[in-house]
Amino acid sequence: MLCALSSCFTGSRPTLEPMDTAVVVDDPAAAAVLDILAASPGSTSFTVRYEIVTNFGGLSTLAVVAVDEILGTSVEIGETRYLYTVEGTTSTCSTTTFECVTGIDETRISDRQLTSTFFKQSAIERIRQDTRVAVAPAIGREDSTVVDRASVCADFAVVDSQGAERTKTYCALTDYAVISTMETADLSVRAVSVEDSVDAARFQPPA
Repeated sequence: MLCALSSCFTGSRPTLEPMDTAVVVDDPAAAAVLDILAASPGSTSFTVRYEIVTNFGGLSTLAVVAVDEILGTSVEIGETRYLYTVEGTTSTCSTTTFECVTGIDETRISDRQLTSTFFKQSAIERIRQDTRVAVAPAIGREDSTVVDRASVCADFAVVDSQGAERTKTYCALTDYAVISTMETADLSVRAVSVEDSVDAARFQPPA
């Protein structure tokens, strides 16, 4: 069982399931998004491509998340590929130098204000934090405009460090249990495509 980064693969399903999902969030809209992110995806094999902008500095990044019940999870962010196998091994690879190290090295993408679980566990942690600091209950809604797939969203009203009120948004793809969009002070994340298949080469060290 793979339990890296506070998440586990359980059974034969390709799911990164947070270990602390028992924590109750007393906000219906936030809880709806969290429930989707904590669930097993409806598809046993899929690929989601994201466009990510780090707002502090305007750094743009392409990311590809591929999940397969047999092969595991591959997360490619810029020139770094993170590999999680169902057997429990993890590795961090460069797609330019083709070198790999054992384990997950998050420092490779720290300049992007990201972690390798931005699409699930990291989003869960952000939502819980914003639930605690929001000035009002989140507003829930449904959205099907992103990659023409159903999403459930929560909009949070928060106050920034300058005392101005701003909105943070999190949307989760209903059938895939990953985020479709995330708009925060530091990040703008948007899914640009979803495929119900994977390229097996993504689950191997780059060569």
